[in-house]
Amino acid sequence: MAVLMRTYKVSDLVGELAMDTNDGKKVYDVIHPELLAGHNVELDFEGVRIIAPAFWGRTVADLFLDIKPEEFHRLFKAINLSPNDIEGLELMVEDAIEYHTNPAVRAAVDAVMDKMSRGDYDR
Repeated sequence: MAVLMRTYKVSDLVGELAMDTNDGKKVYDVIHPELLAGHNVELDFEGVRIIAPAFWGRTVADLFLDIKPEEFHRLFKAINLSPNDIEGLELMVEDAIEYHTNPAVRAAVDAVMDKMSRGDYDR
């Protein structure tokens, strides 16, 4: 039985600039239910000129709230990325997995983010 690959052109979803969390949410909202259903998902970045870390953070990081890392690696594929964008994606995935699977890391990050949100941080 052939495995269905669902391919989404990111440029059709957000244009040529994948810049912020709003862009990331648009893509997340499309791929999240597919991954939850066990479908293979391929994101095609042809035509996307710039990908910002905020985009990756919203598109990928929250997937690990309810998708196991091994499932993500089995089901998710991104194509037509520059070497720098591949590195950015890989770093975001590593950080997200660490955050969602290591309670000590999560507590430390949450504490820092809480302090920063209150303007109570060292410069």
